[in-house]
Amino acid sequence: MFYSTPKTFKSRKKIRKIQEKGMARHVKMVRKKSKFFAQHWKGVADEDWRRFPVVNKEMMMEHLQDYITVDLDVESAKSLALQSERSRDFRSTLKGYTVGFSSGTSGARGMHIVSQAEQDRWAGYMLARGLDGSILGKHTIGLFLRANSNTYESVSSSRIRFQFFDLMRPLKDLVAELMLNPPDVLIAPPSILRYLADEHISINFRKIVSVAEVLTPLDRSIVEDHFQCTVHQFYTSTEGEIAATCEHGTLHLNEEIMVVEKEWIDEERGMFHPIISDFMRTTQPMIRYRQNDILVLKKDPCPCGDARTAIEEIMGRQDDVFEFMSTSGTTELVVPDLIRRATLQISDRIDSYFVEQISHDQIDLMIRPHVKTPDMSGFDRLWASKDLIPPQLNFVEYNHRPSATKMRRIRRSFRREGSVQTPLE
Repeated sequence: MFYSTPKTFKSRKKIRKIQEKGMARHVKMVRKKSKFFAQHWKGVADEDWRRFPVVNKEMMMEHLQDYITVDLDVESAKSLALQSERSRDFRSTLKGYTVGFSSGTSGARGMHIVSQAEQDRWAGYMLARGLDGSILGKHTIGLFLRANSNTYESVSSSRIRFQFFDLMRPLKDLVAELMLNPPDVLIAPPSILRYLADEHISINFRKIVSVAEVLTPLDRSIVEDHFQCTVHQFYTSTEGEIAATCEHGTLHLNEEIMVVEKEWIDEERGMFHPIISDFMRTTQPMIRYRQNDILVLKKDPCPCGDARTAIEEIMGRQDDVFEFMSTSGTTELVVPDLIRRATLQISDRIDSYFVEQISHDQIDLMIRPHVKTPDMSGFDRLWASKDLIPPQLNFVEYNHRPSATKMRRIRRSFRREGSVQTPLE
């Protein structure tokens, strides 16, 4: 996959040819092997796949057992994924398949099930887009992530080495390890990159890649100014590898492996919801899958000349980093993904939630539906793993109503000490 991943495409005609051939083959396989899609597409011919009914995360999770194309027990997969999250050991597989939970940014937790072949493709794609150097050279890639993956373990070698920085651990420990043995390439969420910049951590990375959270123009500017290099992005999710940046830092949709249709929100401003059809994703198909993210098309051509669609911005929810006091008296930051996951462990019935940190030792939680006996073990493990003084958790009445205000499920409503207040805060 490393050698077969083109850096650029010069022709939209070539892209469309790859897409049509890929979808024709893929749709036939999925209809044959997935009970869900065989019923979902009933009455619509394979060649009319653009007329297939749209699917989303809720629909996928409700029918996951019939949705997948392989003989795998979904309940066993969920148990393994939960066990891996709690033990922090992500090496276990189920019949050779890697399983895991998504972050639940949209309010409901999704799940990914991938084969070894799919992992290998992803690893090759990541190396092709992330190294900016010869695969024959020596590279050390630092990964600040919530969970490790068999993907990284599978491509490690004497020349390519991965350093996993587990975000469940205290941030000060991770930074100390980072400075002791700096990697060539740093892959981390924007909240971590911003923290390193605010703390004036001086490391000369060959490349920095933002992942997992929305990279705002403000954060990007500050991080690039501090590290004196372009911040690149991987726009990936449970649904697949959707976009990556070129040498100019512009996001381009990965249209050589998927078709991205546009559900327009504001066509004049170029704002749309992506509906993706990934013809390389075989175990857990993503065909006409609607995402809640809002993408904005880039109006001016990218200097790189790539014919793949260029994206100006991903308008996702701007989560806030929470700030707590540690047992040693220092300030510790906790990235939103960890708060989100602890919240979702309160109950497997949660279909919507909002979490607001109102002070260093107070957090308000709104969850729906109401839970009589909430499971707070996820938060207990989080506080213990980072040596934090547990804040008070207040369950407040769920009263959210849609409005013109940008929705933020994880929000810190007080100013961080020593930080500059941003318009989004």
